[in-house]
This record gives sequence, structure tokens and C-alpha cells, in this order.
Amino acid sequence: MINEIISHLHPIVVHFPIVIITLLALYDLLFAIIKRTASRNGHWLWLLAFLSAWLAIGTGPEHDARGNTNNFHYHDTLATITTWFSFLVAAFRFFFVIKKKEMIKQWLAIGTILSLICAVGILSVGYFGGKMVYDQGIGVKIDGKYVNPPKSYSEHR
Repeated sequence: MINEIISHLHPIVVHFPIVIITLLALYDLLFAIIKRTASRNGHWLWLLAFLSAWLAIGTGPEHDARGNTNNFHYHDTLATITTWFSFLVAAFRFFFVIKKKEMIKQWLAIGTILSLICAVGILSVGYFGGKMVYDQGIGVKIDGKYVNPPKSYSEHR
């Protein structure tokens, strides 16, 4: 039972950073366009976005994809890059909150661009993850057997 729950953590957890980062990037963009300033809110949500992205990476069943897909490298690399960018956005926002300063327009543009890069990154991560699951059957089981079983380490070499 516990193993079954643990094996399903990644598909459950990955949806949190996808939703949070995408909505926060849209929020940052709309706020920058309409108000011409950065929101004083959202820094805790960016921290949550970073932590949820980190958790999604940590729960990823890398062994399921061994030798069966050419998309795993893109998925994994983009996930790592996006997680670091979400950390940068969170740190960037916390810097201005701690200093109690308003973002000037140049910094506002940089923060908004970083947010949008995160959104594009996380949507790309989801795209490649979806391709692995829905097109290639990576990690998919029917009656307890993998549809596309992982190759052993010796087969993969």
C-alpha cells in the first residue's frame, strides 16, 4: 500500500508547480501592465512554487524512463532549470520586500520576464512529461505490469 502511494507521488505533486507558476506569472504580467508596478503580494506564493517544483523533481521516478524514451533528458533538464528560475524569482521578490523598496520599472521588467520564463519552462516540462506518459507509456501499468518496462542498467548501456 505504501509503495503504491509513493509510486503515485510524482503524478500528484507535479500539478502544483504547473498551476502555481503559470498563475503567478500571469498575475505578475497583468499587474505590471495594468498597475505599472509589482504586486506587494505573491512573494510567499513564489516560495511555495519553488518548493513544490523542488518536491516534484524529488519524487520523479527516473528509473521508469531508463532506456525507453528520448524525452526524459529534456524533461529533467527543463525541470531543473525551471526550479532554479523559480528560486530566482522568489529571491528577487523577497529582496524588494525585505528592503521595503518599490521596484523601479527596469527591475519590474526583469522580474516579469523571469516569471514568464518560469511559466514557459514549467509548461515545457509538463509537455515532455505528458509525451513520455501518454505517447510512450512510461510509468504506465496495466494489471500490475508496465506497458513500456524500464530497461535494466546493462541493457541501457
